Amino acid sequence: MKRTDYSDIFLTESREHVSVINEALLALEAEPDNSTAIASVFRAVHTIKGMAAAMRYTGVAELAHAMEQLLDPIRSGDQKIEDDTLQLLFSATDGVERGVEVAADDGEPLDASAIIRRLNAAAALGASATDSLNVVIRLDAAAPLPGVRAFLALREARELGTVMGVHPSEDRLGDDDFQGTISFWLDSTVSPEIIRERLLAVGDVIDVSVEAAGPEVGVEEMGTGGSPALRRGRFIRVDLNRLDRLVNQMGELVLVRDRLRREVGPSANPGLEEAVALAARLISEMRNEVMRVRMVPAGQVFDRFPRLVRDAARALGKAVDFIVQGSEIELDRTLLDEIGDPLVHLLRNAVDHGIETPAERNAAGKPELGTLRLEVEREGSGAVIRVSDDGRGISRDGVLEAAVARGLISPSTAAHLSDEEVFRLLTRAGFTTSARVTDVSGRGVGLDVVANRVRLLGGSLDISSQPGRGTAFEVRLPLTLAILRAMLIRCDGVVYALPLAYVSETAEVSAADIRAAGAGEVFLLRGEPIPLIRLHSLLGVEAPPRGTNVVAVVLELGDQCIALEIDDFTGQQEIVVKEFDSTVDTLRIFSGATILADGSPALILDADSVFSMAAGAAFPHS
Repeated sequence: MKRTDYSDIFLTESREHVSVINEALLALEAEPDNSTAIASVFRAVHTIKGMAAAMRYTGVAELAHAMEQLLDPIRSGDQKIEDDTLQLLFSATDGVERGVEVAADDGEPLDASAIIRRLNAAAALGASATDSLNVVIRLDAAAPLPGVRAFLALREARELGTVMGVHPSEDRLGDDDFQGTISFWLDSTVSPEIIRERLLAVGDVIDVSVEAAGPEVGVEEMGTGGSPALRRGRFIRVDLNRLDRLVNQMGELVLVRDRLRREVGPSANPGLEEAVALAARLISEMRNEVMRVRMVPAGQVFDRFPRLVRDAARALGKAVDFIVQGSEIELDRTLLDEIGDPLVHLLRNAVDHGIETPAERNAAGKPELGTLRLEVEREGSGAVIRVSDDGRGISRDGVLEAAVARGLISPSTAAHLSDEEVFRLLTRAGFTTSARVTDVSGRGVGLDVVANRVRLLGGSLDISSQPGRGTAFEVRLPLTLAILRAMLIRCDGVVYALPLAYVSETAEVSAADIRAAGAGEVFLLRGEPIPLIRLHSLLGVEAPPRGTNVVAVVLELGDQCIALEIDDFTGQQEIVVKEFDSTVDTLRIFSGATILADGSPALILDADSVFSMAAGAAFPHS
């Protein structure tokens, strides 16, 4: 089946149900008698089975069906959920997730025969005290009208007992793609041998399998209010690509608004001024509404992380209490999707390299259960996502030793670096202090990938750590990727855009107040020394002689501040971030490009890279 709008709906809703299953299974792992969680798993599995069957994604439907059989006696209270059963359900959920993605993308059908056999075997063991039978009938592939023969076999089976859970459903037996195999559950007092003989006598039946197993669930049909994914009413699903195009057009309209304001300016025509002001106000309101449409709770992406942390901790033999806070904070959907993979790496890194084993924590006088936190909060015009643990922390000496050994810095430079600058070394390409490789992390593709991805999103990555007490990674991001407020600055005759989220203030400094400090320069701002970096030097252009006063913009990143010396300010403007395909020789100081209100292009300066390059300029490797 080719990908259609229905496939997209199936994919979206199935992903939501898989998230529900994972969340409920994690709750069951902590509280095996949680009947609410058991019911949630069953409802989500049942819904996926129904949707997959309707889309004729047979592999997914059969796998979900097998999960139902295992869950039924647990849901009814006849059985307790054991750890082996729980792990089997986790594995089956992974299979459903893969099958959903592949099926909706028109890939190879899911072959779930192995996991289905394990599910059926577990269900049969748990239901050995019942009289239900699993019956599978295989018809001759060359038989005329196989669907009619299947109906006759079902009629014969109903004379032997109660038939439940027919698969494929009876209304599909006449379809052209019916493969000639039908299965169902049969409650009967007749022996399996007699059942097999009676069904083989139907005609064109070449094989009948009758095995003891648990009964099919008598599930009540859910109304549209039974599942968040099926709720309707005032909500509709919209293709994200359409929203992206709408936001881009809205951004262009913002540029037109600014150009109108500039072109009209003070006018002798009050009516024209009023019309332009009204248009500007309406465009601003439209911009705000369009941006809200793209905002979704962070929890929509964070919901998959508890399962990830749980699996990583089990693989490494560690005990981890994973706490998520701020899931209700809304961020741009595209930004959330893009930051997902970097957060996965930070979480795995924390479990692998941060949190100690229970024995190590016990020896260090810590609780055996380590704590890993994922927090998101609003901060000004952006958001902060924090991944922190109470593990072993990062050894400053270990980082410096590894950096010197790899030739990233010299021993003399190492002695001058602050903790923040030391930890920034961890974001260098291929840098690692770990001598071991695990299935979870530590393969040489590390924090540099995270830092680069965050930088491309217009954000920054801060690292702090205390040996023996833990490590925290703070990812600062704009609330949206599409439109941001920027300060326009001029250097060497070229205008650049600098996101206002990182601008603390502007300053005019007397050249006489600038002092040398190590290999760099500083000046006092309200009694505090602020490093001063010439933007000319970061851009690789020749700086003109200084006049009496110096114009600078003070940037703030976390608890760090630097002043960037420029030629002049040209104002502030809302800018639309454009795709930025950099060439090999493009400085990494730029994170994107934009078109200004006058139609001219401008590069967007990346604050995180400015800080990194400024540190390199102040402390050159010698």
